[in-house]
Amino acid sequence: MTSSDTDAVSFDAIEKLHVIEWEHLDLKKFYPMALVTSWAVRTALYPMSVVKSRLQLQRQNEIYKGTIDAFKKIVKTEGRLALYRGYWITLPQLSVSFMYSNVYERIRGVLSKEFGSHRSATISAVSGGIASLAGQLLFVPTDLIAQHMMVYKNAEQFTGSAKNLDVIKALRNDKLENKLTVGLRMVLAVYRVDGLKGFYRGYISSIMLYAPSSMVFWSSYYHYLDLFKRIRVDVFKENLNEIKNLTVDQSISGLLGGVTTAVFTNFFDVLRIRIQVHRTTYLETLRRIIRYEGFSVFSKGLVPRMINNGIYSLFIMLGYETAKKFCVLPEYEEKVVW
Repeated sequence: MTSSDTDAVSFDAIEKLHVIEWEHLDLKKFYPMALVTSWAVRTALYPMSVVKSRLQLQRQNEIYKGTIDAFKKIVKTEGRLALYRGYWITLPQLSVSFMYSNVYERIRGVLSKEFGSHRSATISAVSGGIASLAGQLLFVPTDLIAQHMMVYKNAEQFTGSAKNLDVIKALRNDKLENKLTVGLRMVLAVYRVDGLKGFYRGYISSIMLYAPSSMVFWSSYYHYLDLFKRIRVDVFKENLNEIKNLTVDQSISGLLGGVTTAVFTNFFDVLRIRIQVHRTTYLETLRRIIRYEGFSVFSKGLVPRMINNGIYSLFIMLGYETAKKFCVLPEYEEKVVW
C-alpha cells in the first residue's frame, strides 16, 4: 500500500463530524445565530468596503495614494460616518446569505452523497458557484445603490466623466432631501434614469465576479483545511478522530481562502463596480481600464480587498462553523469536533 493509499484510508475513516452537513443541523437554532454573526462581521468591516470601492473607482491614484491615505482623507474631509455611507441599503443582503447557505448546503449534500465526501474541495466549489448565481438577483440591486451612495457627495471624482452623472444629477434635483432618506432617494433616482433595468446594471459582471469567487473560495478553503489535517497527521502524528482545535484550522483556512479569492478575482471586481457606477458599457469600461490603468488594474484596491476578504472570511467561517457546531441535532452532539 502506498503512502497516498494510507492517507486516503485515514481520511475516509474519520468517524467524527469534521464537516457538518445541513441534515445534521437544527435549523431553528442555526438561522438566528448565523444571522447575528453575519450582521456583526458585515458591520465591522463595511468601512473597508467603502475604501476599496473608492480606490477601484478613481483613475489611477488621482485622489488617494493607497488604503491608509484613503481612510485618512475620508475621515478628515467627510467625517467618520462617511465610512458607513450606503450601509443600511445593504442590510437586505443578509437574506442573500440565507439563500446562499441553503442552496450551497443542499447542493453540497446531494453531491457529497453522489460522489463521496472525500471530494470536499471540488463539491464545495461547484455548490458555491451555483448558490452564488441564485443570490445575485437580490444582491446586485442593493449593491448598486450602495455603490452610488458611497461616492454621491463627490461623484465627479469617481464617475469617470460628466456624462456618467445622470443618476447623481437626478438625486440632486429631486427636491426630496427633507422628505426621504438618501437611500430611498437614490433608489428613485436610479429608477427615473434607467427604469427597472437600471437596478441590474452590471448583473453579468457580478456573476462573472461572484460565481468564480465562490468557487475559488470554497475550493481553496477545503484545500487549506486538508493541508492542515495532513500536517497534523504527518508532522504531529495526531489521530484525525482525536483532533482538537479544528475551529482554529477552519478560521485560518477561511482567512487564507478569502485572501486567495481576492487576488484571483480583483479584476472582475473593478470591472463590476465601474460598470455600475460609471454607467458605461462593458466594451467602453474595458477600453477605459486598458487605456488609463493598464496592468495596474489587477492590483487596484487589492490591499483593502485582501484585508476585507481575509478578515471577513475568517470571522464568517469562525461564526458559521461555530454556529453549526452549537446547532447540531442531539444525536450528533458527541461527534462534533471543536
